[in-house]
Parts: sequence; structure tokens; C-alpha cells
Amino acid sequence: MHFIVFLIALFVAGNLAADEEKFRVLSWNISADAFVAEPLEFRALLQWGDPDIVLLDEVAPTAGVSQLDKALKALNPDENTAWNINFGQSGGRQRNVIASRAQQETLPEFAAIVSYPQEGRQAVLAKVPEEKRSNVIRSMDDGIPVNGSVLLTGEKRLLVLITDLQCCGDGPDSWEEHRRRVEAAEIRRLIRQILKRSAVDGIVLAGDFNLVESTFGMTLLTGPYPAPHSALIPAELYHPDGKATWTWDGRDTPFPSDVLDYQFYGPSGLELRGGFILDTEKLSPEALEQNGLKKDMVGRTGRHRPLVAEYAWR
Repeated sequence: MHFIVFLIALFVAGNLAADEEKFRVLSWNISADAFVAEPLEFRALLQWGDPDIVLLDEVAPTAGVSQLDKALKALNPDENTAWNINFGQSGGRQRNVIASRAQQETLPEFAAIVSYPQEGRQAVLAKVPEEKRSNVIRSMDDGIPVNGSVLLTGEKRLLVLITDLQCCGDGPDSWEEHRRRVEAAEIRRLIRQILKRSAVDGIVLAGDFNLVESTFGMTLLTGPYPAPHSALIPAELYHPDGKATWTWDGRDTPFPSDVLDYQFYGPSGLELRGGFILDTEKLSPEALEQNGLKKDMVGRTGRHRPLVAEYAWR
């Protein structure tokens, strides 16, 4: 635990040296348009995380590329840093966005709406109550909320994916849980399809997995995948206190605070060097002042906490 706290302290202080062999990934369910509605808070939190790659899920389609580009460029106003932004087309009101300093290679699997497999779609709809069916059909027509691309980092090729699986459910046999499993199985199939035709050196899969009824969807998504990648593993991340792990703030709601958001990575190509869950409530007054933050800042951007992880190439 002391080692974990030490790593978090390094991140909070911003003292980790940058080089081409290491990169930081910030993933975040921003619940619509935090970079539009709360631009100052969004910018401050990203400056704290200091990412090279930003993965956003549950992004409203009305929050466009130009608005995110403006927010990202404001992170380093004195630098002429270009960000490459891939604004996903699938997921309707829950789009997924990949922004990176590195160049991106577009993947045809995610260049348009990612359709639900017909058999899985029908199985889900068979479980949906009649009064909800039209809304569920409409949301499934919008496609699975997922996006992916290959980032070209020097001589390395990094496959990154961001998703937001179906939320909620009132039991392990609910239509919501069944839909999560259908989504996870299809995303897994697409990942395997990409790896079969295209060599990559590492994999990062992030997002809101909504594991409220079972972990089966996560089991599907983590693999195993074809060699040399094998199975993905979760990045072990904590709040700045080095103890708490929840990423969804359920206080003042009927739902408990829990771990819903994850970053998974392939340990054959990547090594986790450190990271933390961005939560300004747990920072000391000194750390808040040093990073230009306020105690309630992260709560104003939504109920999900951003995750930051630093990886190194093996």
C-alpha cells in the first residue's frame, strides 16, 4: 500500500518524467458534454492527469469535435500541440471519443454504427417489457456504444478501445444484463478480427462496464486473445487516499458507490507504471492549490470519476 500511495503522490505532483517509452491514458465517462458544460473544470482535471491519450465515453452527439479540440488545445496554450480526435459514430447519445497526441489509424470496424448481431438483438428484445420495447429498439438501432483505433507511437502500434456498456438491471436474467453480454461478445469478436489481420504491440480497453449484476461481460472482453496478447488485466487504481476504488459516486442516489469504470491492458506488451482515480475531494489543501484545483471540482462534472494510468512499453 505504501508503494501505491508513493506512485499516486508522484502523479499528483506531476513529477513523472515523460519519454517516448511511456504514455498516460485518461479515461472518463463524462455523462454527455462536460467539456462544453464545465470547460474550466474539464480543463483543470485533464491538466492534473496530464494525458497523452484521452478516452471519453457517454459523449452526447451534440458535443462536437471542434468543442473538444478547443478544450484539449487549452491544456497547453503555450505549445502548438495538435490533437487527433476520433469521434465515434456508434451509440446514439452515448458516443465514444478517442483523442491522442499520436497519429491514429482508422479501423473499419468502428468507422460507422456497430450493429448488434441479429440473433443477440432478438434475444434481448424477447426479455424487454412491452412498454419499453420501442425505446430499446431505437437505442439498439443507434449501435453498440464503442469506438477503437490504432495509435502510431514511434515504431509501436497501440490498439485502444473505449466503450460504455448497457447500464442498470434488476437481476442476472434482466434484459439489461443480457444486452451487456451481447455487447461484450460483439466487441470481443471485433477485437479478435482486428488482431487477426493487423499486428499491434499493445492493447488498452477502457470505459464504463456497468458491472452491476455480474462480471460475465468483463470476462468476455478481457479475452484471452491471440498470442502474443493473451488476456487483458485491469489497471489497479486508487483514489488519492490510496484506499478507495469506486469510480461511480452513488451518494444521495438509490445506488451504492461502486467500481463501474476500468482500464484493461495487455501485460505482454505493456507494463503499468502507476496511476490514480481523479478525485479532488480526497486531495490535501496543498495539493489542490499546487494543481489549480478546488475540492468540489470533480463532482461538478458528473458522478463518474476519471481514471489515469501510465504505461510503459515492454
